[in-house]
Amino acid sequence: MYAIDNEKLTKRPEIRIGDRVFTIDNRLSTFEVMRRELNKAETAEMAVVIAHGLGHDAYLDIVEMDLPYGVMEEIVMLILAGIQGLEVDEAKTRFCHGLQ
Repeated sequence: MYAIDNEKLTKRPEIRIGDRVFTIDNRLSTFEVMRRELNKAETAEMAVVIAHGLGHDAYLDIVEMDLPYGVMEEIVMLILAGIQGLEVDEAKTRFCHGLQ
């Protein structure tokens, strides 16, 4: 018998930005909303991924930090890694090209 344990069902990945820790929403429903918004024309990819992946309040906090572009790109990559359960190196290969 195959089984998926409770930890996989309830555990949420986290990302640390400076001294703040944000929980990544890795639910399928969140990912599907994010994907639909990303498919729209003229969508700011970073904003969509951060706002859906961490929540709107966390997005506003991060924008207020006025971080360098490269750091914002890394945050997006880590959120996508957390949502999809990827290791960081694999996520860098998949997601760090062509973000707006």
